[in-house]
Amino acid sequence: MRLEHRTPLLAVVGLALATIGLRLPFLGAPAGNDEAGFLIVARSWGTGSSLYGDYWVDRPPLLLWIFDAAGDLTTLRLLGCLAAGVTVVAVGAAVAVVAGPRAAPWAASAAAVFCASPWLGTVRVNGEILAAPFVATSILCTVLALRPQGRTLPWALASGALATAAFGIKQSTIDPFVFAVVAAAVLALCQPTERRRAALLVAGGVVAALATTAVLVLSAAARGTGAGALFQAVVVFRFDAGQVIGSSASSATDQRLVTLVSTWAVSGLALLSLAILVVAARRRRDPVVVATAVTVVASSAVALLGGSYWAHYLIQLVPAVALGAGLVAVAVVPWVRWIGAGALGIALVTTLSYAFVTGGQHESEAEDLGLAVRAASQPGDTMVVAYGQPNVLLAAGMDSPYEDLWSLPIRVRDPELTDLVEVLRGPDAPAWVVEWSDFDTWAVDASALKDAVDDAYRPVAAPCGHVVWLRDDLDRPPVTEDC
Repeated sequence: MRLEHRTPLLAVVGLALATIGLRLPFLGAPAGNDEAGFLIVARSWGTGSSLYGDYWVDRPPLLLWIFDAAGDLTTLRLLGCLAAGVTVVAVGAAVAVVAGPRAAPWAASAAAVFCASPWLGTVRVNGEILAAPFVATSILCTVLALRPQGRTLPWALASGALATAAFGIKQSTIDPFVFAVVAAAVLALCQPTERRRAALLVAGGVVAALATTAVLVLSAAARGTGAGALFQAVVVFRFDAGQVIGSSASSATDQRLVTLVSTWAVSGLALLSLAILVVAARRRRDPVVVATAVTVVASSAVALLGGSYWAHYLIQLVPAVALGAGLVAVAVVPWVRWIGAGALGIALVTTLSYAFVTGGQHESEAEDLGLAVRAASQPGDTMVVAYGQPNVLLAAGMDSPYEDLWSLPIRVRDPELTDLVEVLRGPDAPAWVVEWSDFDTWAVDASALKDAVDDAYRPVAAPCGHVVWLRDDLDRPPVTEDC
């Protein structure tokens, strides 16, 4: 390899290692809601009667396998670091294939900034960051399949399998499918002599996607998760949840929307997205450029249409936006490139400083509360948190006899809290009930719940301002209220 090619590729590897290094200081941060919940669900998978063991969650099975393999928070965070590093390398490799080695560091730099940015929720390991390397490597395989001198079918098969794996982690991850279909369509329309290659790309991707889906579904069934129930959770539930969010969302939802849009604007994602669209408008016959622009638009739409507006949804944009950054870098004059690089650098420094100062205050509160109850508990105690907050459960070291660990599934699947009340009045009633937010909250009818709690529980403490209830027939040491 010539020196002028080796140096940019070494820079990509260095940027990947830097990304990992920037994430390492957050290994000990308190568990986020999703991290805690998925760890709890994964360890019970196969032993209960709900969708995933004892619990229900609207996520595909590959995500739960990853959390099961991790087993604990530290290992999970290290997997998140690895996912970020692989994403940086794959994006750099993809743009090197398309625009040459000199473009690779620019794309990798953008991926590194976004994969290390706490404003996008990268401190916690969620479905988006775990899916990102599969998205980026799928796009890389698609780009390799598009090369005139390349072997289209093998790369198309790999692209389809990787894209389906990304979907098997987070079902809203449609990016690699969009990228491949649009690239094939533009190739066929603008280069008639390449229509066979375009058809092979789509056909190979479809075959691989179907085969990978079959493997995932059958493997999940072997652990007790049926295909019909999985379809209801992964697809049907999302439509039901959208209706609930649209009809009864609280003011917090609007606040998260403002935060999401603001984060998109100030992080550099907005600027790069606009630049990609401008370049695509000028190069309308280039399959990769057009596919990148359409994928950015599709990813942005998915982040908004989810309805919950969590900031970590923006991670889904990273592979396509970073690829686009490399394409933009070779299309503009040098001083524009360096201004953009400086802006992204300032954004990264700002967001890292903010994350270190705030320290995940919300998650720290949940951890402190869980540890306080844990100190007063006995082996075998269980807990229900109303509503959601599985990070309290994880910190307390307890399981829940109620199958829904997140607030949205409760509001969609059990809005009158019939199942929850049945648990509280039944033989498996938990020792502890935590009133994280007021029992009377949006989209639930809490009257029966409050009666059940009043009948069988007594308030014993309010650490961090959240009321902790203990079952009347139990005696436990006092729960400390220091928080």
